[in-house]
This record gives sequence, C-alpha cells and structure tokens, in this order.
Amino acid sequence: MAANFACGLPIARRTSWTNENPGHKFVASKFYNYEIGQRGCNTFEWHDEDIVHWQKDVTSMLEAEKHSILKSRLVSESYEKDRLVEELEKMKKKSL
Repeated sequence: MAANFACGLPIARRTSWTNENPGHKFVASKFYNYEIGQRGCNTFEWHDEDIVHWQKDVTSMLEAEKHSILKSRLVSESYEKDRLVEELEKMKKKSL
C-alpha cells in the first residue's frame, strides 16, 4: 500500500467503531471525518473480511458497556461537583 492515494493526500489505516461495522478495518484519507462522511479525496477502502454476526454482537455489547461506564462516571463526577459547590457555599456563609 502506498503512503498516499492517487490524489496525493496521505492515507491512514483505521478501525470503524460504528454499530454497522464495529472492528472493521479500512484505509481512508488521513483527513477522513467519519461523522460527516467527508473523505478528503473521496478515496476509501475496506481492508479486512466482513465480520460475522457474533463479532458484531460482542463488539456492540462492549461498546454499550463502555458508554454505560462513562455515563456512570459522569454522573458520579457531577454529583461530586455539586457536593463540593454546596460545601463551598456553606463555608462562604459561615465566614460572613
């Protein structure tokens, strides 16, 4: 594989983490933005075999678990922040 596509843009080997193609390898322009589908010079190639259903299911479950863990951390951090703000307010009132 060459370091650049025919358009001259550098390529990057990436892994898809979408629900449709979790773990699927591809190459695209180094400037590829999967969120908006912009592919630099519009060159895009899958670089592995299709995944089987159980792989997709396991990857999707792991991704959901990761999101759940991150969400619980965010809730916990938000609670801690609120608690600290409340403590700070109490301290300010005591000092007045």
